[in-house]
Amino acid sequence: MSKISERKREETREKIVDAACQLFSQNGYHNTQVMDIVKAVGMSAGTFYNYFIDKRDLFEQITMDGLTTLRVHVKMLRKPVDIWDREERREAMEETFAAIYDYVDSNPQQLLMLLRGSFGVDKELNINVWNSFRGFAEDVAEDIQGWIDEGVVEEVNPVLFGHAVVGLCLQLIHSYLVERIITRREVIDSSIKLILAMFESYLTEEGRKALEDQK
Repeated sequence: MSKISERKREETREKIVDAACQLFSQNGYHNTQVMDIVKAVGMSAGTFYNYFIDKRDLFEQITMDGLTTLRVHVKMLRKPVDIWDREERREAMEETFAAIYDYVDSNPQQLLMLLRGSFGVDKELNINVWNSFRGFAEDVAEDIQGWIDEGVVEEVNPVLFGHAVVGLCLQLIHSYLVERIITRREVIDSSIKLILAMFESYLTEEGRKALEDQK
């Protein structure tokens, strides 16, 4: 396949995905049909089936690709940080949430589809989506376990903490996109304060002393 043909094929796939994301987000999975998607793109059903087996295949690819992209993007922001330094902790979280909401603002329809439409399609996809969300929680748990090993925090279940952080973030993202009653700045500030409060409630005696010394 020539580079031009390959690029054209990729562009056509992107058009299908963009139209599907918008329709799935607005109408839900069950109320969106293949003909709705091809009509929105302006192509034949035959062309659609050159790219995807059926609506279910399209939905799963969009859902899983979106979650994987977001997770990789967030993991790329993870870097060594002096966890004993409160300001450095806060700056790292500021950079992370700024990048996350850059992604949210650039992909609102895709994220709404993930948050609102992924469940109820079938059991297999429900499990796959949940496993992806669990992956985000495991990344947080990995950090928490490292800080336990360093003696910064104690008496905390890393996995539970990870799920709490991810659940909080998903709910705030949904509220930010749907209700529009909180600004980007407000949701980032609130997320940082809530997570730091959770984190600092588990500080070791040495960690608390380090925090007091920085005030």
